[in-house]
Amino acid sequence: MMQKKYLLSLMICILLNSFFTIAFAQNNNAAQKLFDKAIEAFDNKTYPEGVRLLLASVQKDSNFVDGYLALFQAYLDNKQKKKAVEVFEKAVSKDSMGCLPYFVKYANAYASLGDFNKAAIILQTIAPKLPAYLLHSYTQLKNICAFANEHPLDTIVKVINVGDSINTSAAEYFPSVTVQDSMLIFMRKNGINREDFFSSTMSTNGFSKATPFSDHLNWIPKKGAPSLSTDLQHMYFAAENTDVNFGRYDIYIVAKNEAGWTLPTNLGPAINSAWWESAPSISPDGEALYFCSDMPGGYGGIDIYVAYKNKKGGWNKAINLGPTINTAGDEQTPFIHADNNTLYFSSTGWPGFGGADLFVSHKKIDGLWSKPINLGNPINTNDNELSIAIASDGSNGYIASDRIDSRGNLDIYKINLPEYARANTTYYFNGFIKDAITSKGISGTIKLTDFQETNKLMFIDVDSTGKFVLALPYFDSLGIQVNSPSHEFTSLILSKPLLKKMNGSHYEFVLKPIQKEFSKNFNNVLFEKNTANLLNSSLVELNALYTYLQNTPAAHILIEGHTDNTGSPAANSLLSSKRAEAIAQFLLMKGIQKNSITTKGWGDTKPIGDNATEQGRALNRRTSFTITLF
Repeated sequence: MMQKKYLLSLMICILLNSFFTIAFAQNNNAAQKLFDKAIEAFDNKTYPEGVRLLLASVQKDSNFVDGYLALFQAYLDNKQKKKAVEVFEKAVSKDSMGCLPYFVKYANAYASLGDFNKAAIILQTIAPKLPAYLLHSYTQLKNICAFANEHPLDTIVKVINVGDSINTSAAEYFPSVTVQDSMLIFMRKNGINREDFFSSTMSTNGFSKATPFSDHLNWIPKKGAPSLSTDLQHMYFAAENTDVNFGRYDIYIVAKNEAGWTLPTNLGPAINSAWWESAPSISPDGEALYFCSDMPGGYGGIDIYVAYKNKKGGWNKAINLGPTINTAGDEQTPFIHADNNTLYFSSTGWPGFGGADLFVSHKKIDGLWSKPINLGNPINTNDNELSIAIASDGSNGYIASDRIDSRGNLDIYKINLPEYARANTTYYFNGFIKDAITSKGISGTIKLTDFQETNKLMFIDVDSTGKFVLALPYFDSLGIQVNSPSHEFTSLILSKPLLKKMNGSHYEFVLKPIQKEFSKNFNNVLFEKNTANLLNSSLVELNALYTYLQNTPAAHILIEGHTDNTGSPAANSLLSSKRAEAIAQFLLMKGIQKNSITTKGWGDTKPIGDNATEQGRALNRRTSFTITLF
């Protein structure tokens, strides 16, 4: 296929040039014969021989412009841009007017070499002489050069080929990394009609030699774009499977088992259409699936969509991300970071450096996406950057690109992001919800939020094994709410030091079965000093309580306030009553029925600690609750 591309480019080159080269009809016969043999070599897929013959033809006749132009095109097709520029400039020295149809390509070669300023100068020089049919490509490249010169090379950002453990002369693309940063999976092209899953383990010593998936997943010839769930137990990918497809390409899921992976399951019509769906990216909590599709009704050729899980565990109908993300061009290869708030993707529609560029968008407080920002030079080039995966640290990642130093086609490169494009550093822990009596795993829900409750960061439905993996973005403050049917609830406040400490660890949430009546002190419900104003950190535990009450309509709650003995008994009684009432007002505001709530302020009359010490007084300043089931 690649050699056919060379031949096609060369033939177009020759046909276009024929209009301008009537004067060269009497070319040196020996040079012409070598030229004809070169075309035959390209036709026979022997590129090196074709180049050798073209070089010999211009040595026979140094004025043989067709030979120089054919070499120019051959070097371009083989990504030898420096050689292409050199040979074209020789052709120009022989016949500048005959070379005019190729000046935009000539300028583009400089753009591919990163010299956008030189490319712009060439365009400016030829503008008055340019044939009308080249105006579109001229304008496109002119705009690219203007953008590139306004966004100069970022010398701090590095793009490094990951090397021979991963890359070969074939195409490697669609990198994907786990939140644990322990494994890189990607695709490798194998001939014309085959794409295979490969994986490599990651360590401080680099990558292990990539190996193909050993189970049945690689039996499907045409597939790609793997995306692993946070717990590594599910993988989403796109494939052409004529037995169960809705369209040309559909999105599938497989689950981990003892033998490897289950047979693929089509995600169904909520996501897949009669058209083309690909490049799935599952959110870290498993509640949202981002993908691209060319289904009708979008904003361009290919758009990015998202589907959300419903309460039954299926998928709601996918929705287009809209004009904030999608353009009249192609938006593809979405990657949602482990922080669940940063989206990366490729686009040909947003302003960039040429070809497909990579962009980032951050989720705002209102849940909408920010205007995409180009990842800049050197991550983006005049060539194609088509897929991206960012590590859990939010600063480093991997891209697929066909730049000049690739092993032969698309290669995978390691990058470090400019500061504006970084995601939140994200840790993780292996969690377990268990019954306090039986110590067995139980099902439940995990909700991760910030203290302000302005952003639900993660929501996980945990099955009856009780096991889950939770990604933890490195925010100033996080709260975890844990609820389980027929069990008490619990919550956990995570400070930055605790986040780091929990990274990669195992943490258990032990929940007691619900009794007809049970009492607890609030652990994380706090107030401003000497007031009934709730601190933001209180919302984590209060929302866990709200979820419990919402799911248990037969429950009645008595909320009680207590103080230490500092101040007068009357003032303490009033403060404790107000604090109990503040909690009740929160629950009422959330929708809990008024007749399900009772409050009582006890002042300093029920101490549980020694008021003679600060430690004892701190214990006495508390709120508590008693839940009774009717």
